Amino acid sequence: SICARTSSHNKHVCMLALVLSSASLLIGRPPLASPRATVRLCAAEAVVAEPAEEAVAVTAEEVEAPRVRWEHLFAADLASWESIDQPEAKVALEEELERMEAGSAAELLGPAAVREQLIGCWKLLLAPEADAAMREGVTAGASAPHLSLCGHFQTFSKPDPMDVLTGKPATFMETCEVVADSRVGRAFSTTVKGGFHVDADPLGGLRTVEIYTQRDGAEEALPPNRWNCAHVGSEIRVARAPGGGQRVYCRVDAEAMRAELARLAAEAVEVDPKWAEQEAEQAAAEGAVEEVEDNRPLWQKRIDEADGIQRSANGTPIINHGPIGGSNDGPRTQ
Repeated sequence: SICARTSSHNKHVCMLALVLSSASLLIGRPPLASPRATVRLCAAEAVVAEPAEEAVAVTAEEVEAPRVRWEHLFAADLASWESIDQPEAKVALEEELERMEAGSAAELLGPAAVREQLIGCWKLLLAPEADAAMREGVTAGASAPHLSLCGHFQTFSKPDPMDVLTGKPATFMETCEVVADSRVGRAFSTTVKGGFHVDADPLGGLRTVEIYTQRDGAEEALPPNRWNCAHVGSEIRVARAPGGGQRVYCRVDAEAMRAELARLAAEAVEVDPKWAEQEAEQAAAEGAVEEVEDNRPLWQKRIDEADGIQRSANGTPIINHGPIGGSNDGPRTQ
């Protein structure tokens, strides 16, 4: 079987590939550049059907209990928690993340150390469907019913001293998202920039607040994106949204992130007939030229054309040089 999600409007399909390992398995690992690998899942075995470059034996010494094969998850496209249709896979992933959160030293390390750990590029792998970051995106680019999020990447960076010298606005936080439009059958990317800070959450733990001041190069304030630092490691980041949902990220390098953004933006999007029909009707309405009925008498039309004076609907001349002896605030009727 395959863990997949298709939106209610068939906007796009997000593929999720998780592999559970047991005592003695033969697993073919797909290349990370190919996120569309087909994976068969069950409690007793895991076999990668395609593509498979090499077979790697996993022995009992290497695996003490069923676990998540993170390399497959890292290679998958964005998916929701609800899209995981294999109970064993979901339980294994939840238990693994629970262990990560329980062993997290983020609160002990303090805000400064967590800020340092965040530096770099991150790819969102999983989030609840009800989460605003999944439903409409941090950029708010997928807020319309015919739009859906299919990619989300974040970059945390350190201050650049040259920004002070050049006068360039300092931005330490950037979120890039790819949105699928099922009305026109294409995808597009949108970017917001700003800053972030990490501090103590009054309810416990550490809280990160992302504050955005630019959207697609123009100044625009967006609502802050807040989350708790449940776990920040060398490869995995677990963010707890305000509602408690888990957002799971993996660390990626900048070049790989740019490649994935370009791939997602270039992919074809299935057109939903309902939205396509609405788009056609809207285009026809915008393209239609409204005809204004000229109900002036014929003699009035001749006079207007002869004297060259613009008149209102009832034939009153419109004087454009302002009121006599007053201000020149605009046109007046005589």
